[in-house]
Amino acid sequence: MDISTETRAAALAANELYWGSAKSVNQIAEELDLSKGALYGLIRPLPSGFGCPLCGDEVMSPNRTAREKGILGCSSCAWEGDEDDAIPYGGEGSVTIPSFDEVDVVAPAPTNPVRTRAIAGGALLGAAAGLALVIWARRR
Repeated sequence: MDISTETRAAALAANELYWGSAKSVNQIAEELDLSKGALYGLIRPLPSGFGCPLCGDEVMSPNRTAREKGILGCSSCAWEGDEDDAIPYGGEGSVTIPSFDEVDVVAPAPTNPVRTRAIAGGALLGAAAGLALVIWARRR
């Protein structure tokens, strides 16, 4: 067993005990023969099944105390709130990234006309500003 396999096994065991038991952090650290700092370094946020109302990514419970209080956080945009403020993960306004096998054919994504117009407008505005800058620079 190499070091990365041992680390993955320790992380899996630490997360299972941390999120799936009522044992204290001290008890878990002692059971796994880890310091509390090393244990906290192995713990990963728990996916909640809810989506971020700002960016649509899945929000997580950063620790057990936050989970008990219903506080969630988004690692993508740093949003923080409670379950009542979150949206269903994969619901309207959210972004989900599909996973594909090698044999899958990727169909073109449907376009959002409002977003397309906003991007086109931004590009035109940027081009106009660039052109104005070139004309101004040539006159000097």
